[in-house]
Amino acid sequence: MKTRFRLSAWSLLFSVGCLLSAPRTFAAWNLQETVGHAAATIHQFKEEGKIPKSVFDKAKGIAFLRMTKGGLVISGEYGHGLVVQRLADGWSGPSAISSSAVGIGAQIGGSETNYVFVLNTEGAVRRFAHGGKVHMIGEMSGVAGPESEHDVFLKPKRAVYVYRVTQGLFGGIAFSGTDLHEASDTNEKYYHRAVTAREILSGAVAAPHRAQTLIDALNAPYPK
Repeated sequence: MKTRFRLSAWSLLFSVGCLLSAPRTFAAWNLQETVGHAAATIHQFKEEGKIPKSVFDKAKGIAFLRMTKGGLVISGEYGHGLVVQRLADGWSGPSAISSSAVGIGAQIGGSETNYVFVLNTEGAVRRFAHGGKVHMIGEMSGVAGPESEHDVFLKPKRAVYVYRVTQGLFGGIAFSGTDLHEASDTNEKYYHRAVTAREILSGAVAAPHRAQTLIDALNAPYPK
């Protein structure tokens, strides 16, 4: 009984710590580091062919989210990410997003998962571009994306496809019930002035040179 109580207490402390530290983390995190993670993950998905070429080529936008989870009985989860929009002449600069949540479940230890969201409609991109909070529910709920060209024809098209990689394991996954927030402080730090997600994703604000690694990954051709 005492052991179980100690585990629950430590889990609660961990989760509360995640919640208390998350807002400060969101306000201070380095978008350039996330740009590097996103570029590497997108390049990996292309090289492995985990996102079909036809799905990627038709995407209106792409979002990336790196989620960290930990806890014992009560789990804490938080993440940093970015979203970009396909423009007539290329890709927009990255706009920072963040997410945090607490749940109940048998989560022992910690894990880190990289998610790639394929935004298939203008409406999905507009929801991200509005800034503030995006509710991943209803029409915006992400479904596991097709993992082959054959699957593209079998799977009904949805506004958001979700792909993930956790410790080397690829796959699609449903993603709902989560709030994504515009990280305006991080955007201001990255662009050296106050900018909105709408301005960034519309191309009104030019992508900085240091975002080129991400742009290159998005434009990189698929292997033959």
